Amino acid sequence: MIADAQFNRATLDCMTALRRQIKRTLGVTIRLGDPDAVESMIGLSRDSSSAEIRELGSRLADMVKPDHDDGPSPLAQGAIASRQFQHRQENIARLEAESEAGEAPAGSVRIYRGQVIRG
Repeated sequence: MIADAQFNRATLDCMTALRRQIKRTLGVTIRLGDPDAVESMIGLSRDSSSAEIRELGSRLADMVKPDHDDGPSPLAQGAIASRQFQHRQENIARLEAESEAGEAPAGSVRIYRGQVIRG
C-alpha cells in the first residue's frame, strides 16, 4: 500500500503506464482502485520477460518503498479512512505530549466521533 506522502502525480503516472503495459503484454487487467493493485503490478513486473515492464515495476517499487514502517496504511481504504487515521495519530501525539509535560487531564475524557471530549 502507498502512504499519503508517497502518492503523487508521478506515482500515478507510473502506475498507469505499468498497468497498460501489463494489460497489453500479459493480458492481465488490474484495477488501480484495488487494495493490492500496487503489489500485484510489482509482482507481475518482476516475473515479466519485457525489459520495459521490469523497469517500470522497479521504478514504481522505488516510489512506494516506505521510509519507515508505521503499520498498515489506510490509503487503500479510501479518503475518509485516511483522514480518520491522520486525526487519530494527531490525537495520540497531542495526548502523549500533554502526559510528558505533566498535564494530567482533569475530569473525565471521552471520545465522540473521533474527537477527544474532556469534561
